[in-house]
Amino acid sequence: MVLPQLVGIVFLTIGGFVLLRGGRELKTVFHILRNDPVPVRSLDGHTGPVEITGTAVANEGAGTVTAPFTGSECLVYTYEVEEYRSSGKHSNWETLDEGQDGVDFIVDDGNARVRVNPDGADVRFESQSVTVSPGTELPERLAAYVERTEGVEAQDGSVNLLVTEISLGNKQRFTERRLDVGEDVYVYGQAMRGPATAWGSNLVDAIVGDSNATPVFVISDTSERGTARRIVRGAIAETVFGLVAVIVGSVALFSTLL
Repeated sequence: MVLPQLVGIVFLTIGGFVLLRGGRELKTVFHILRNDPVPVRSLDGHTGPVEITGTAVANEGAGTVTAPFTGSECLVYTYEVEEYRSSGKHSNWETLDEGQDGVDFIVDDGNARVRVNPDGADVRFESQSVTVSPGTELPERLAAYVERTEGVEAQDGSVNLLVTEISLGNKQRFTERRLDVGEDVYVYGQAMRGPATAWGSNLVDAIVGDSNATPVFVISDTSERGTARRIVRGAIAETVFGLVAVIVGSVALFSTLL
């Protein structure tokens, strides 16, 4: 296989993957903007895709979860650990570990409340990141996380050269995204019949969730349009990059046929 063919295949593969991912993100934006949020009260006994907004409240009996890097008690969180690695002329952030957890919570729009099950949701929360330079001692909670996590190692080594000390390792970035109690929340998901509620309660007889039943299942800590803007910024960049890579790959392959 000649070099232009190899280059073409690599660019086509990478471009196709990124283009597909960007397209999925744009699809999510389309579904978010095509409808408007509905009053929570209208979900009583309702089934089907819905959009709701309100305040995130802890569900009695479900409690909260503890975010790994800040120790904050919250309703849903995601986290990601990255390491900055160099190889020749190329440098990039490589993901070492990531995860997500949450509990059932309540959305209160001021007139009624509904339960939300966040399992499998595409969460879009504001991020909080800490970047740690090599040779730097990690804060207590981050050090404890690294100690118990296989695949993530502290980059705090150094070499003493008498006249100076050189730090060894790579930069690491710890990112946490949370939905805290009392925050504004936007949810696009599937409404289903929920457990019966007490007479006179403003908790409706429904639960929102089920990532397999709707085109998208999104939970965000901002408004509907704010959520769409947050997603579309990355989606456009990925789509353009993927399209350019596909074009470059196609040209490289076509040139080998001439």
